[in-house]
Amino acid sequence: MTQNDSDSDFLPLKVISVGRDGKRRFDKRDRQRLIEACLQPGVSVAGMALRARVNANLLHRWICEHEKTYRGEGATQGSGDAAAFVPVVEIACADPQP
Repeated sequence: MTQNDSDSDFLPLKVISVGRDGKRRFDKRDRQRLIEACLQPGVSVAGMALRARVNANLLHRWICEHEKTYRGEGATQGSGDAAAFVPVVEIACADPQP
């Protein structure tokens, strides 16, 4: 997907504030637009992170949180497509029939 100027006018992300710990806070609307842009087919998350001037791992975490929220998995962990091991218990008959 190629982005023209109107699609990427929110890049780089606007920093709203910087905390005492050095963490930057970003504009929520622009952050949401970035996440939605990353969800388009063929878009490189690492490339978008560079354009937005954020760490690629942070952007990936935002995308994962977005997907969990919109799939309804935010409150229930362990649900979804995750594989799970289920113990199999064999029950032997105490009185086998002849």
